[in-house]
Order: sequence, then C-alpha cells, then structure tokens
Amino acid sequence: MSWIDGFKTSNIVIISSITSFLILEFSYRYITATPEKSEYVNATRLFEAGNNFQNHDGFFKYFPNEEIRSVTLYAKSNPKSIKDLIVEYDYTINTNNLGLVMRNDVFSNERVVFVIGDSFTEGQGATPWFYDIEKSYVIDNAKIVNLGILGTGPQQWKNLAKSISKELQLDNVATVINIIPDDMGRGIRTFSEPALNCLHLASCDYSDGFQGGFRGYKFQEEESYDDIKQSVLTMLIEDPIPESNFKKIIRKSKVISDIYFFLGSNKSLNHELNESSIMALNKASSGNFFVNVVSQKNIDSTNFKKSKSATRLLEFLEKKGIAHKWCDIPANGYYKYDGHPNANGYKILRECTREAIEILKPGIDN
Repeated sequence: MSWIDGFKTSNIVIISSITSFLILEFSYRYITATPEKSEYVNATRLFEAGNNFQNHDGFFKYFPNEEIRSVTLYAKSNPKSIKDLIVEYDYTINTNNLGLVMRNDVFSNERVVFVIGDSFTEGQGATPWFYDIEKSYVIDNAKIVNLGILGTGPQQWKNLAKSISKELQLDNVATVINIIPDDMGRGIRTFSEPALNCLHLASCDYSDGFQGGFRGYKFQEEESYDDIKQSVLTMLIEDPIPESNFKKIIRKSKVISDIYFFLGSNKSLNHELNESSIMALNKASSGNFFVNVVSQKNIDSTNFKKSKSATRLLEFLEKKGIAHKWCDIPANGYYKYDGHPNANGYKILRECTREAIEILKPGIDN
C-alpha cells in the first residue's frame, strides 16, 4: 500500500469515527431528553465568581473569610425563553478562618466536636442551619465545628478532618456524621482546571462530571431574577452543529459526561473505601461517634430497603456496632425540583444533630 492509499484510509477511518460519534451523541441526547412540556429538570448552580472553592490534597473546601452568594435555577430540557427557567433558591454563606461554613473561627489546640457531612450538613439551598447551632447550643469545654462540604462523601470527609486536625493539633473529642445513602457511592472529588476557571473568573465552557452545573457568576447589585435567567438561558443555548467544531462538541458531550459520572460515582469499590473511611473517623474520635442516616426525597426509614446503598449502609452500621438513627425529613421539607432540604427541612436536621451531640456529651465532658 502506497503512502497515498494509507493517507486516504486514515482519513476515511477518522471521518467515519467522527460521524459515528456524532450520530451516537445526538441519538443519546434525543433518547434521554425530557419532553419540552415536562417539569424543570436541568440545574445550573451559580456561585459568586472570585474566591469560592479551592482544591487541597484529597478534598476541596471554600476560601477562608468569604461571603459567597449562590443561586440555583432549573430549566426545561429545551429552554426557549426565560419562562422556561425558575429560580429554586438563592442564599448566602459566610466562611470562617478555615474556609468552613460556620461563623466561629477555629484555633490551634482546641477541643472540638466535628459535625461532618455533605451539602445537607453544609446547608446548601438556605441560610446554613449550623449558624443556629453555634449561636444557641454551646458546649463549655469543646467547640462544634462544621465539616459539611457539598458534593462529598466519607473518603473526602476523612481527608478534610485529618488535614484540619493535623494543621491545628485539634483534640477531636466527638464526631457526628450526617450521611445520606447516596454519599456511599461517592469517591474523592476535586475541581478540574476548567471548572476552577469557570468558578473563579466566570469564564465557562466545559462539561465535567458533577461539576458541569457549577458556574462562577458575577452578580450585580441591581440585577433582577429575570436578568439572571436571561444570562443562564444564553449559557444553556448551544450553538447549532454547523457552527460548532468537533472539539467543542467533545467538551460538551452528554455521552462522555454521563460515562464519567457513572464510572466516578457508582463503583462498588467506593462503598468499601467509604466504609473504611467511616471507621477511620470513628477511630479518630476514640469511638465517641454517632451517625445520623438522613433521608432523601425518595428514601427514608420506611422504604430504605428498596435502595441498595441505604440497605448496605444500615447493614454496615449494625455490623460494626456504630450508634446511629434515622433523621427523616418529610416530603414538604424539600424543594420542589431540587433534592436538597428547604429551611423547614434543615430545622429537622439541625435538631437531629443537636440530639446526637447530646448523646455524645458524656464522652465530651470526660
């Protein structure tokens, strides 16, 4: 075969591969698309651009001493106008000297009670409920510390707790974990460089696993919700195929994004590593340890056996003799479209956390 024939063959293979990928991509989008008249299904989570998230070794958290506004919108599957978008929630967090979602600063050599979890513990979607804990529930000889960070699971919680404890030589005298069953499928997540550029600079052109809906946004003082919707609508409307290059399609590929999410979030190995991480957190607090198994919209104490993750989590806690209870949030304690609790739901989680700390107080007082 001459080099000309080889060149022609290579071009045919490349063109065929690109064509096949495009057919697969747009067929997949068509199959998985929600009918236009359905409810709002696609979330875009806006965070105040600038100093918001930062990566560390095996975990991420917020920048220290920042006030960060966040607005989450939901859109129909194929939005045409701002009428196809709604604002689900709008809230602001304040971080302390360690970049944690709490008002009190944490200092070297303090005795601490860790409250650990994901976005539910952080309080995503409403004024963080932990602020009420700090204000109204004070322990004389220990400081309650919020290690809740959105989008995380036990492996990341272990890394964060270990890093902060080592950095400040903290004495961890008790730990409360607030865990939803889905957390057990999560691995370690940090932000990619394109995601950080988007979050810090509001320069966004990426689709990257769970980070794909996270965007930096420069909120304006006089900006209305309609203005924000219009900005998000512009983000969501993709260029037509003839005006898009293949590289851009790859970056925005739903096939690749969903495969990435599946491989990164649903491996059985994550369950094993997360179980080991929970045991490590238990050991770090000398067994003065309590787990709130927090309900989700469709999983609670009455029906958890339909969920493999929930069933496995409960079996693990029973087998290891770890003190635990369900913290059930009723249906009206969640947002309509989003899976997070609303302010009323978070009041219930706050009380579950307070009750867990009360159970651990004898060990804290010793």
